[in-house]
This record gives sequence, structure tokens and C-alpha cells, in this order.
Amino acid sequence: MSEEEAYITAVEVKHYAYCPRIVYFTHVLHLDERVTEAMEEGREQHDESTIAPLLAKLKARKVLKAPYLVSEALKLRGRPDYVVVTVHGEHVPVEVKWAEPSKHGGVKRDHKLQLATYALLVEEGFNTVVKRAAVHYAKAERAMTIPITPDLKKAARQAIDDIHRIIKEGQPPNTSQSPSKCENCGFKQYCQPPITCKPQSIKLRESARSVHIQ
Repeated sequence: MSEEEAYITAVEVKHYAYCPRIVYFTHVLHLDERVTEAMEEGREQHDESTIAPLLAKLKARKVLKAPYLVSEALKLRGRPDYVVVTVHGEHVPVEVKWAEPSKHGGVKRDHKLQLATYALLVEEGFNTVVKRAAVHYAKAERAMTIPITPDLKKAARQAIDDIHRIIKEGQPPNTSQSPSKCENCGFKQYCQPPITCKPQSIKLRESARSVHIQ
């Protein structure tokens, strides 16, 4: 494994939170994700004007676009869409998502973990403490802030550790998912058992396992 391959990304933490199997497919089986129509929509370019109302609400003094952040301690890297520096010197990671908010109207669980992961990177990179983050759901034209609590940071660290373990052990993770979550997944085709890889077939076992986030 190369030095670069030893690092994971904040986006992969989001993938893990959505479904741990994605990490296994990409890092262990080295499978490519099928690009779905929903994913193509999500790649639409956005500029700072997209989050102008959010910037005003946060009282932004400076906006850093896609800063490259690395944590050697966590073997983690990533580029948040924006890091907003407020007039009070607070650093707020901001993500822009084409997806809809959760069915309850809040921030989706996988997006919370991704934001918490960016918070860890920002804290190390800027020697600060991140207390909140924000996500703008472009399709719904809704922006929301969430508190970055110690429990949420702990959940992000646990997810990071789990991802490194999956890669190191090379075994499919135990998980169960609602079929509705698989509809627009680019790895759906690989989840139909049995899964064939290199010369053997692997059937993923189903059991409940998740990181609890309030």
C-alpha cells in the first residue's frame, strides 16, 4: 500500500455512514462505482453565490473554497466545499449538496458524519475548535447548521477507525440496509449475492451495525 493509499477521505466517511459496504467495494475489491442519474445531477457546478444567504447568516469575514486538509494522526484528507471564517474568528465547514434533506427535514446522517470529519480536519489544520458546520441542500434551497458536538466528533473518529480496519482486514463488513437506500447507489449491482471477486465468490452477511448519532 502506497503512502497515499494509506489515507482515507472525508467523502469515504460519508460513504461509510451511508453503507459500510462501499468502503469494502472500493478499497478491497477495487471496484468502480456506476454513475447514476442522481449522481450526475449532483455534480452540477456551484459557486459562492449559491450560499450567499448562509454566508450573511454566519457573518462571514473570509471564505476558503475547497481547502486541501490533511491529518497525519488520523490518516485522513479532504476538501470541504467551503470553510467560512466568521467575524469572530470561528471556522465553519460548509458543504453544498444536490440531494434532498432527510425525510424529517433535517440534515442526513451521512452528511452529519462527513461534516464532523471535516471539522476534525479543520481543527488540526487551523489549530482551532469547530463548534458548528452547515450544509446547503441546493435542490430544496435550504441551508442548515448543526452543532459539532463531542459525541458527533467521537462518532466520526469511530467511523474513521472502522474504515481503516475494513481496509486492513479485507473482510466484508456486517450491515443491513433499507432497500430504499440502495435505489440510487452506484454499487447496487455488486450487492446482489453472490458477489464474485478475483477468483472467489463472497456473500455479504446481513446484521445490524451502525454508529448512533443523535
